[in-house]
Amino acid sequence: MHREHPLRIIKYSMKIIWLLIFPFLRGLWEIFKAWNKEQIQGFHISSEAVLNWLHGAWFDLLILVMILGYGFCIWFFRKFAVKDGQLYVQDSFIFTRKRIMPVKNLSALTIEHALFLRPFKAAWLCADTASGVLASTDIKLLIRKKDEYLFLSALPRLRQGKRHHYERKVKLWKILLFSVIFSSSFSGALYLALFWFQGGRIVRDIVNELQLTERLNTVSKEVADHLAGIPPIAVTIGIVILSTWLFSMINNLIRYGGFRLESDKKQMFVKSGLMTTRYFYLQNHKINFLDIRQNLLTKFFKVYSLAVNCPGYGNQRGSLPICLPILTQNELIATMPLIFPGSRFLKNQLRPPGSSWWGYVCWPVIGIAAVWPTGEIIERLFPAFQEITNLMQITIVIPVLWKLIIQIASLKTSGVAISKNRICLRYCRGFAFHTIVADTDSIVKVKLQQHIWQRKSNKCHLSIYFRAETPHKCILYGLNYTETREQLAEFMTNLK
Repeated sequence: MHREHPLRIIKYSMKIIWLLIFPFLRGLWEIFKAWNKEQIQGFHISSEAVLNWLHGAWFDLLILVMILGYGFCIWFFRKFAVKDGQLYVQDSFIFTRKRIMPVKNLSALTIEHALFLRPFKAAWLCADTASGVLASTDIKLLIRKKDEYLFLSALPRLRQGKRHHYERKVKLWKILLFSVIFSSSFSGALYLALFWFQGGRIVRDIVNELQLTERLNTVSKEVADHLAGIPPIAVTIGIVILSTWLFSMINNLIRYGGFRLESDKKQMFVKSGLMTTRYFYLQNHKINFLDIRQNLLTKFFKVYSLAVNCPGYGNQRGSLPICLPILTQNELIATMPLIFPGSRFLKNQLRPPGSSWWGYVCWPVIGIAAVWPTGEIIERLFPAFQEITNLMQITIVIPVLWKLIIQIASLKTSGVAISKNRICLRYCRGFAFHTIVADTDSIVKVKLQQHIWQRKSNKCHLSIYFRAETPHKCILYGLNYTETREQLAEFMTNLK
């Protein structure tokens, strides 16, 4: 049996870090007593007060020993081993708990070499199956780097040779292109917010020390002086949006740099990351479905991003279950069967008719139409904010107009087809286009929904749920109700 890396003691100790409240309260009590004895004058603390505090320091040390001792006991009694094709994890600090996981049942095994762990020769290991708590890792260990062979030796090796082996290294310029295309100001803002709140005081001290706020105001005014008619607030918002998008792009570039894929139709190996390197070992028969993603630009140029839905892959915060970042149409068609045997594109058998156009564009059109009257009302109520109101109107209209174009494209491309136990479903979610390719066995539920106002026009919505760790719902809007019922009856016959 092996133990985790000793650094794990710190993590386990954090579970009772709240005990430090007692040394903190004792320190407040000593200060209060010293204050009453007039031993504090201003911010001066006498030597007698310091000695009195040191006399009780044994209590603080005792609390600290308890915290570290608790972490040490959990670490000492938690052991793991890999033998006879089984992964064993045992916890026996207070109550004995043993977990046994057959290696052949693993859907994904992840080894992560974080930058800050490299000097300590430690690595995170995550083992996942298709069962357990949704969207969470079944077993997570902080192991010594030398113990990786225990897990890798239990996995089947990738077969070599042109007939079985497939390998693809993604060039840096493609990763850069992927980062540029699939980055967004919204995700960048989330990364910055997470960094801000987790960094806390340190981050705010850096901002104050570098005077970033003042520098941003200065740059905004200088740029506004050269761009006649544009207020400084507009330039400031533009710089912030561009900065958050740039931050998201850099994050994607660091996360997916050095991307490499190997597969032998049974197992898939994925490596990515420039600073924190991640190694993923996926079992192809555990893949639920392929998710081919595009945005409006990549759809126009017929460029694709291939993702897979496999339990345990892409569970990390801020990561996408990307299999290959950038592919042309011919590359995608050639690659799909190598990762998901038998997968291919199917021509839509069921698609929304042109008469459903209003159902696709209504919300963007209503949103655009509501912006200007709302802006006029705000300007009359708050005349001083006229410039800001005009700027916000433009800021809101641009993404809504972009969404309108996406919805029109979605009307033309959405649809579903089932043939020979395969399903190919095309739909739009948010600002992205998705093409789901899966076995019909992955379908867990089909729901046909018709609202009261759709009965006269004989329209309906079709929802298809696929097997995944978290429910994966795909919706096709504005389908012909009669045709959909007929096609579903035929689909159900094919499923049998």
